[in-house]
Amino acid sequence: MKPQIDSIAHSTDASMIEGKASSVIYPKTAEEVKQIIIAGNNITIRGGGSGLVGGAVPNGIVVDLSKMNKILNLDRQKKEVEVETGIILDELNEYLEKYNLEFPVQPGSHSICTIGGMIATNAVGNRAIKYGRTSNLVVALEVVNGKGEILKIGKAELADFSGMEGITGVIVKAKLKLVEKKKRSATLFSFNEIEKVIDAVRKIKLVKDVSEIEFLDKFCSSLLGLEEKYHLIVELESEAGKLKNEEYEKIMIMRDSVYPVLAKLGYTHIEDPKILLHKFSELANFLEAEKIPFFGHLGVGIIHPVFRSEDRKKIKEMIKLVRKLHGQITGEHGIGICKKEFLDNLEKKVIERVKLRCDPLCKLNYGKIIDLGRKDVEEKVEQIRAEKKEQEKVEEIIEEVRRVEEAREQVEDAEELVEEARKEVDDEKENVEEAKEEVEDEENKEQVEQEKEYAERSEESIEDIELADKQEQGEQK
Repeated sequence: MKPQIDSIAHSTDASMIEGKASSVIYPKTAEEVKQIIIAGNNITIRGGGSGLVGGAVPNGIVVDLSKMNKILNLDRQKKEVEVETGIILDELNEYLEKYNLEFPVQPGSHSICTIGGMIATNAVGNRAIKYGRTSNLVVALEVVNGKGEILKIGKAELADFSGMEGITGVIVKAKLKLVEKKKRSATLFSFNEIEKVIDAVRKIKLVKDVSEIEFLDKFCSSLLGLEEKYHLIVELESEAGKLKNEEYEKIMIMRDSVYPVLAKLGYTHIEDPKILLHKFSELANFLEAEKIPFFGHLGVGIIHPVFRSEDRKKIKEMIKLVRKLHGQITGEHGIGICKKEFLDNLEKKVIERVKLRCDPLCKLNYGKIIDLGRKDVEEKVEQIRAEKKEQEKVEEIIEEVRRVEEAREQVEDAEELVEEARKEVDDEKENVEEAKEEVEDEENKEQVEQEKEYAERSEESIEDIELADKQEQGEQK
């Protein structure tokens, strides 16, 4: 009977989307998680089941991490704690309180959400203006990926698992950065106009001790017993606020009760767009015109419009407006099942690459964020192969073109060498001609000299003959 009850209890999460759990397994070690992944398929990982977008809605085996809830080590000097990820946030902080420490990220579901779920969705929470996302305070992780490998993960690889909503691996251990527990107080502000709210937020964000700026619209304010005005609940990590001790606790409890109160009135579908502060008035005007109540973490631009179940068309219109205002469709809840239709192709491709690297057989959290199963993987592999072949053909053509270009360059180089050789031959010919002319000039010169010498000698001989003749005639006389 218990397995049947477990299957029914695990067939949905806080999104109230119905799934089907074929079986529920409660591992106690990373090695057990590894064996489940190696042996199983269609595995859904479950933490506290507090997600609002269907991230833990099953379609097969459910791996419930609630029994992996130990605090393994506390380093008070470094302000770090190592835990198994099935531990609930409030239980961890209750343990840390006696050491005057805390993990400060606080989603609205802090009483039931697990550390693993917070890391998997990269949760934000009320104090995001001070502490940011959960991943900001994660030092290291131990995960079991979709291949069944147990891995130690540092900051560099954190994004492969934090914010991936369990589609790449099961986070089984985490080392977290802590802060000293602060003595907190709060102040409540009221406004008649949205623009004055925006101006006030800009100024309040400059105050050093502010850790939370929560917004309530007029409808939510009146439901909680406040004036029908816009309100800001500002938390400070000091005693500078007007509401201290019991009054502070009371206003924080009132803030956490907003969604449950709205849900009782039929406003059950909560969204979480994130928008720039100077664009907030446009979104607020749309929501008020459509009579949609809204509240949220205005300090970081995360707004929670809450819809009735029949308001599906209004949700799409709101998301379209958020896109137009260059906002994000999710600020903290994640994509899950509910919002995957709003992802664009580039976002899907980025997620697919990480998924296939960490979980190539698509065993984990099928249908969350992206629709990628075994059949899809096979098609992707074929597509990649075809693209690879096409790329190889292109590369072959490019290589052939490169070879032709090299041959052309070589021919051009050879032509230049031939031309240089031809010039050298022509130059040599000119040199030979010049030399020949010089030789001829020299030979002519020598001939002239010889002829001159011969003429001179001839003249001398004639003179000698004439002289001898004269002498002979003289003698005869």
